[in-house]
Amino acid sequence: MKRSGRRVALLAWYPAENPAMPPFIPNMGMYMIAAGLNAAGIEGLDLRIWDERTRSAAEVAAEVAAFNPDIIGGSAFLWSLPALVQTAQLLAKDDPSRLIVLGGPSARPNMLALAPFRDAAAAIDVLVEGEGEAVFTALVQAQDRRPEALSRIPGVTLRQKGDWTRSPPAPRAVLDLLASPYQQGLIPAGGIGLMETYRGCPFTCSFCEWGVMEAPKNVLSTARIAGEFAAMDRLGLNALLLADAGLNLNGQAFTALRRAAEETGFLKHRALIAEVYPKSLTEDHIRFLEKVGAPHIGVGLQSFDDATLRHVERKFDPSRLGGLLGVLRSVASVTTEIIMGLPGDTPDSFLSSFARARALGTGLRVYHCAVLPSALMARAPAEDLMDYDEVTLKMRSCRGWPPGSLDLMAQRMSDEAAAAGGASGDYFWIFPPA
Repeated sequence: MKRSGRRVALLAWYPAENPAMPPFIPNMGMYMIAAGLNAAGIEGLDLRIWDERTRSAAEVAAEVAAFNPDIIGGSAFLWSLPALVQTAQLLAKDDPSRLIVLGGPSARPNMLALAPFRDAAAAIDVLVEGEGEAVFTALVQAQDRRPEALSRIPGVTLRQKGDWTRSPPAPRAVLDLLASPYQQGLIPAGGIGLMETYRGCPFTCSFCEWGVMEAPKNVLSTARIAGEFAAMDRLGLNALLLADAGLNLNGQAFTALRRAAEETGFLKHRALIAEVYPKSLTEDHIRFLEKVGAPHIGVGLQSFDDATLRHVERKFDPSRLGGLLGVLRSVASVTTEIIMGLPGDTPDSFLSSFARARALGTGLRVYHCAVLPSALMARAPAEDLMDYDEVTLKMRSCRGWPPGSLDLMAQRMSDEAAAAGGASGDYFWIFPPA
């Protein structure tokens, strides 16, 4: 029998520091859950957060056990899942009456079925595979936490008799109504501010986990964004990372962001980091970027090979790229992005894309393809013959990339980045403008 109490522990880990990563970015998903719990007015709520960097699962589990929570929630990303699963296993062994819940991109049955996590994942009771703010609040509010009762909560994936079963989907969150961890003062000071002005993406590339944009009018309002800016200003944040699929992929969200920036002046002397989709770039976006203190724009090309792009369901026409990049470079620092190891690509084709991207005159970021649980792991056809590391999810070989070829190409990218004065990270390489 699971406990019915309201003592809640929320856990998250940051990725390991490396020279190619930007400064501190908060574990926003966990803090959104915390803000939602605080705003729900739950009687008897006793909430504590473990926002971890380098401590081991054993150290954290010992502290959490001493707190003795009734419910444990973990924010599962590629980098945090190993520690979360180990922590869950230790806490379930200490007291199996606690309800253990994972949410986030790596909280998926197919991910937990992989060999490195399979045994320890038996400690996890519930996964939240979609938006978590309302679902986790409902789990905390539930008096009866038996599986048959929890299965009536929309949006949960329950472990029952060794298998996972899904309840009906939860309604989409109304973004303007979600509680703000910035305005509640939960986010640690320093680093980069993070903001979603909408959720999802109009594209469905098979390598990506952004997801489908089901409600393009479900965006943050101008007033809400202005309120977020004021809270970030109080924390002394000097940069904003726009955690949207693209600055220019939702017109209503962009209009609200532009108006809030004009009303508050928040971005006038700050950095803005955002993605832009070349085809949808307009004069309004350029004028907006002209008024930002230091705009840093990423442009995801992924490949210049038409067959590769079609195979991974990516829509991209390079014919207008040169002119668009020239306009962007006049107002912003621009970094183009390609992926090494996409199924259907080849070493020769990738090197051609790499050479073309280097010739664009922008910075370049080369990503090592990862087989993400809601993307290639779930959607790639069997003929892609994917072999990947089951912890890091880095592609090792696949259609077009024979065994050993990605290791050789990764070493080449490291050598090229070093020679160009760039940097190498765990999953990507950064090149300054050629």
